[in-house]
Amino acid sequence: MIDSIVWIWLTGALFALFHSFTASQGCKQCLYGLGLKEPHYRLTYSTVSLLTTLLWAWYIHHLADVPLYHIEGWLAWFFIGVQIIGGLIALAAFAPIDGLVFLGLRKGIEHDDPFVVRGIYRWVRHPMYTGAMLFLLAMPEQTWNGLNFTLVLCLYFIIGSRLEEKRMLKIHPSYAVYQRTVPAFIPKRPSAKKENK
Repeated sequence: MIDSIVWIWLTGALFALFHSFTASQGCKQCLYGLGLKEPHYRLTYSTVSLLTTLLWAWYIHHLADVPLYHIEGWLAWFFIGVQIIGGLIALAAFAPIDGLVFLGLRKGIEHDDPFVVRGIYRWVRHPMYTGAMLFLLAMPEQTWNGLNFTLVLCLYFIIGSRLEEKRMLKIHPSYAVYQRTVPAFIPKRPSAKKENK
């Protein structure tokens, strides 16, 4: 059992490093130099990301595992409700952006990394990560491997969001103001001053 957990974290670290590297400006510029341009880079990245995620999940699924908990009754429905909310938040993240451009199926008219403040992005900076973390953490049935898989992904989302924001600050200097005023993952209650306006 301990071996499985160690392998989940080790392969998770490799997974995170690979994804962070392929999303970096350095990797982009290298591939651009080889002739791979938008939207082909984004399509390639999306495809490779999906395949490596599925491969990693398949590998973890075949490791030795034991059940951790199984929630039943009204509490299970509460957890499922939280998962539905998480799924809706993640879906809402796609509303203000062009999904085809995001996946690399069409070239965008804006910058490769557009700065979006519409829709749910007015309330949280990383709604996709927020939704995914809610969905994963609210599983009503969990195993030790599943829990560690979830923790690795949540840690990756948090660290990855910081790397993304460093890239955004270089591309869009005005992102600094957005970063100071809008929470990263959890929406904050509007202040009384704003409510009275």
